[in-house]
Amino acid sequence: MKTYHKLSQVSFLKKYSYKFLFVAFLGIHIPLLGIIMYALFATTISTTTFILITLGLTLGATALTLKVLDALLDPIIKGKNALNAFVQDKTVPDLPTNYTDEVGEMLRNIQFTIERLDEVDQEKQDIIELISHDLRTPVLQTLGIIDFLKEDGDDPQKRQEYITLLNEVATKQVKFLEDMLKILKAKHLEISSKNFEMLSASEIINAIIHTYKKSIEAKQLVIGINLPAQLSIRGHANGITQVFENLVNNAIKFSQKNGEIRISGEETKNEVKIIIKDYGIGFNDRTKSTLFKKFVPGHLGTSGEPTTGLGLYLTKKIVEKHGGTLEPYSAGKGTGAQFVVSIPK
Repeated sequence: MKTYHKLSQVSFLKKYSYKFLFVAFLGIHIPLLGIIMYALFATTISTTTFILITLGLTLGATALTLKVLDALLDPIIKGKNALNAFVQDKTVPDLPTNYTDEVGEMLRNIQFTIERLDEVDQEKQDIIELISHDLRTPVLQTLGIIDFLKEDGDDPQKRQEYITLLNEVATKQVKFLEDMLKILKAKHLEISSKNFEMLSASEIINAIIHTYKKSIEAKQLVIGINLPAQLSIRGHANGITQVFENLVNNAIKFSQKNGEIRISGEETKNEVKIIIKDYGIGFNDRTKSTLFKKFVPGHLGTSGEPTTGLGLYLTKKIVEKHGGTLEPYSAGKGTGAQFVVSIPK
């Protein structure tokens, strides 16, 4: 890599092919320059000496050129070895990503691809563990309740209690599956500027509030919306909707009964900000540091709503794909939480 690095510092050798051609050019002309210098300064030139000098310079220049060209292959070999190491041992490399020619781009792509593959593999394992745990638990609960039904099914009161429990367990399981499918779908959204469009912030928020109408009514929450009618967000329609759906869902989930949720927006010269504030359980600094990590066990909602540990992680990823930021604020437990989404205009 030393030879490649040194040649990369030469301003006119921007392309990898230029580096190869430059070395080959020097290799070809070193014998010629040596012969010319000998002819200029030698007092007498014998045929034998001339032939030997020409042959020596040619062989020496060829050997040096081949050595330098072989050294120029180091980054390509390094990339190949990195791929082999990842395939065989799942070793994530630390390839240089600061070079700008074709080989530098190749190294960046290899590094990025391996990191993404490693992340996907880890997420797959995490999801398998999460699903196996969160699906297995309600199934075991259901089997346990069925056993109780077999034993006490003749008692109408107990039978009704067990049926109610079965309904609650099944409802939570269905909700968990719906959340997982929604989250996994959001994870695979193709978000890039080519599919961005201007979106009405108020239309998106109002549609989400309507979707969660039953949950809002169940907790008797007051929803205060203060969004300018003309406020627009430039982004991916499904992605932006998923962002605010996750944040509104969290605000509802962690709000106490008869609580309040406020949603406001503002526009600056460079960005649009949407603020979602609740007055629920809040969080401390320690919890704040783990909010956006994958599969970190979270608190149950105030009515026992389950959490997957993926919602905020994916929400932040989607916002970042829009070039924006997602900032959480809370004065501590019991003081509520505020999330500020900033999206460039």
